[in-house]
Amino acid sequence: AATRVPWEDLFFGGGDAGAERMKRAYFETAPVFVANDWHAALVPLFLAARYQANAEWTLKPRKACSDGAAASIARASCVTIVHNLFHLGIVAPDRYRSLGLPEENTEWFPALRWRWRDGGESMNFLKAGLATSSAAVLVSPSYANEVQTNELGCGMDKVLRSVGNFGSDVDLGFLNGMSGKLRGIVNGIDVDEWNPATDPHIPAHFDVGTSEKGVVERSDGSTVWDVARGKAACKAALQRELGLEVDPKAPLVGFIGRLDYQKGVDVLLDVVPHIVHNGGQVVMLGSGDPGLEHGMRMMEQNHRGRAVGWVGFSVPMSHKITAAADILAMPSRFEPCGLNQLYALRYGTLPVAHATGGLRDTVRGRVGWPFAPCEPGALRRAMDRAMETYKASEGNTRLDSRWRRKQERAMTSDLSWNVAAEKYEKLMGKIALDPPPALRRPAPELLEAAASAAVAEEEEGQWRQSEKRAERLRRRAAKAPCDDTRRLDNDLPAWMSMLPKFLQHPLM
Repeated sequence: AATRVPWEDLFFGGGDAGAERMKRAYFETAPVFVANDWHAALVPLFLAARYQANAEWTLKPRKACSDGAAASIARASCVTIVHNLFHLGIVAPDRYRSLGLPEENTEWFPALRWRWRDGGESMNFLKAGLATSSAAVLVSPSYANEVQTNELGCGMDKVLRSVGNFGSDVDLGFLNGMSGKLRGIVNGIDVDEWNPATDPHIPAHFDVGTSEKGVVERSDGSTVWDVARGKAACKAALQRELGLEVDPKAPLVGFIGRLDYQKGVDVLLDVVPHIVHNGGQVVMLGSGDPGLEHGMRMMEQNHRGRAVGWVGFSVPMSHKITAAADILAMPSRFEPCGLNQLYALRYGTLPVAHATGGLRDTVRGRVGWPFAPCEPGALRRAMDRAMETYKASEGNTRLDSRWRRKQERAMTSDLSWNVAAEKYEKLMGKIALDPPPALRRPAPELLEAAASAAVAEEEEGQWRQSEKRAERLRRRAAKAPCDDTRRLDNDLPAWMSMLPKFLQHPLM
């Protein structure tokens, strides 16, 4: 929709108050922009190329403040936040002149250049953003380290290693030894939406604060139970709803997430028979790869009353599983941050998680069972430890049992956005106090950094692993056919099969 309102009024409001806010923003402070992922990664490049290299101000603010605004924007900084490095923002190179960068020459094209193994070239928006940002934030400290490796760098590891050691830095305390421009800050969750004491989707409310009293009656007549009783009620209700055997002593293992290669669903499916054989139950919720959906249906058919696979997604059901499960399985092959483990901790559901990315940072031995490598044997051993700890707590009314201590630590952790917000505020404040020089160009090694052979090697390795998984599923389907008529042919994960077309798409 078109508007005739002056652009600065849209950001600061009209009248004297708006003018005062604009004055402070432009004249008295150096602005700090935040660019989220490849979609906004050209913001730092524009700052460097148009407004700082040439002192150019093209938005034409009111004449009275144009000089001050230009001076302020010349000192602006930008922080690029990367939620998943796999999404690079690949664009055809012939689109360069349509980006609005200086057209008199192509001196800024090397910041965007992305060379493929076959010799072809594209533009990589995220690479350009990282090269020209004052700082880059990834959504966990471990992921910030992992993306600098050949295995998880998506071909950007050379760029990220250069970024990680480029320029001076200040001691922010939470960087875990990382130098340069890379940071890792774990996401928070909405603790009001994910609150077992008030969650409208679960049949019984509970809270760690009621452990001594056992139950608390609210003024509105509702009841908040202690964790043990509340979770037991949620568990029994879910077992009845999904057709599982109502067995309070059976450790209930939950999984919520996309069904794809990244999430390690095939690894979990391999371990389900072991969980059931040892007295556990399994509930899986998710959709995605057709082969994995098929495998989940087969799991339910082979273990009637002990395992359920809900193909699809339901917000109420995700809350019910989170509240009812004793253990949350997260065997992700890589996980930039992960949220389901944070929801689970909030509800006293203890995670068994592959020690990667954000899972490594949030699922410690005090609140769960991390495991590595991401393979069935390691997951099986971690699941055994979790189930043994759970069974040892059965019939133990003492509040200091190992299981209950883990639950209490999990539920009393600060999982809100407050922790992350403090770190972001500290980072932004430091950057605002140390603005970049008026003329800022990317380091030469960043301008010429190209996609390494690691991209193709990693892609080929994932194809090989996926082909092995597909073959296992085909053999399983042949042994135990189910009512689902969909075939397992070509059941490679969708994002893998679409990768070549995705990377060649002119609009990506």
